[in-house]
Amino acid sequence: MKKHLPAILNAMRLKASNGLAEAINAKIQYMKLRAKGFRNKQRFKTAILFYFGGLDMTFHHER
Repeated sequence: MKKHLPAILNAMRLKASNGLAEAINAKIQYMKLRAKGFRNKQRFKTAILFYFGGLDMTFHHER
């Protein structure tokens, strides 16, 4: 605790949190689990970008 005390105090003073980073990481890990593996790293990267890009991937039928 003594070793990290300055960083802990600084985080408390600035009200900093790594909660957002942890949430993003958890979502990526969940995607990885659900996908049961991707064929390559590029496909996994693309899936992450689509997921976090908030794109609407539903088919819209034109009339």
